[in-house]
Amino acid sequence: MSGSPIRPVLITGCSGFIGANLAAAVSARGGRVIGVERPGCSSFRTRELNAVELVRLDLRQQSEVHGFIQRVKPLAIFNCAAYGAYAVQDDPQRIFDVNVLAVRHLLEAVRGLAGFQAFVQAGSSSEYGSNCSGPNEDARAEPDSEYAVSKVAATQLVRMYAKKYGVPGWVLRLYSVYGPYEDFSRLIPNLLGHAQERRLPPLVSPNTSRDFVYVTDVVRAFEAVLTQAAQLEPGEVFNVGSGVRTTLAELVRVVRELFEVRAEPAWGTMPDRAWDHPEWFADPSKAARVLGWRSLVPLRAGLSAFARWIDDHPELVTEGRADTVLESKP
Repeated sequence: MSGSPIRPVLITGCSGFIGANLAAAVSARGGRVIGVERPGCSSFRTRELNAVELVRLDLRQQSEVHGFIQRVKPLAIFNCAAYGAYAVQDDPQRIFDVNVLAVRHLLEAVRGLAGFQAFVQAGSSSEYGSNCSGPNEDARAEPDSEYAVSKVAATQLVRMYAKKYGVPGWVLRLYSVYGPYEDFSRLIPNLLGHAQERRLPPLVSPNTSRDFVYVTDVVRAFEAVLTQAAQLEPGEVFNVGSGVRTTLAELVRVVRELFEVRAEPAWGTMPDRAWDHPEWFADPSKAARVLGWRSLVPLRAGLSAFARWIDDHPELVTEGRADTVLESKP
């Protein structure tokens, strides 16, 4: 109807790394974006998102979620709200409240909402747990942490609401995403910060591996689901990774070459984490086949682009380094 407001894309977890990148990208393309932040949060990531409507909402409160969804009538939801991906985020109640209960509140709120096009859940490669050597989406999930269990449960909720109630919902199982706005306590921003000073940080085992995927590629995966939602089978799950197994030794070698770091890596000076695995990488072939999506940014190019962003945003970097998850209260 002429004069009707443009229905927004709702991005939960907007103050987080992936949510902020999604909000910036969708708004830059001319879309209306409402970013949801949890009450009481402070984030350097949303300070410059001038085109994004920011709201504070506790997704754990069902009545608040339902009332909000009925008011704004979103076109789509990109659910990036999560808790428990860091060792310091260890409150089991909050893990399941944010990662499962809040997902159910959102799904229930959009159930039957006229004109709603897509619920895209930010899943995690952690859902595969110890079965993490290139699994396809039908592979057995063997979660090995409460966080991973909660993400498996969220995936099953999305699938159930899609199959049983017709909610247009999909899950993207994200691998090791890196890039601008990433928490500065994480591996790659920490490594780049040291490398720019020709140093290296403490390191775990050189054989620990990850599947690194640049954040702009991840944004494209969310957008691919939304643009193709009408043609997709609801409830499908897609791996979003490069498909490349990169050990920490290989990552450090590339960083040393890019930044001419002469310092030798001190392996084992940081203890291995309980969830580390030596063979952790994606099989992204389904995303390529169904969505036409694949990772386009090679590791070396992504590291260079991220380093340039760090150089170009000194104030945001200073603020971000003072506001890491590891230093925040749960």
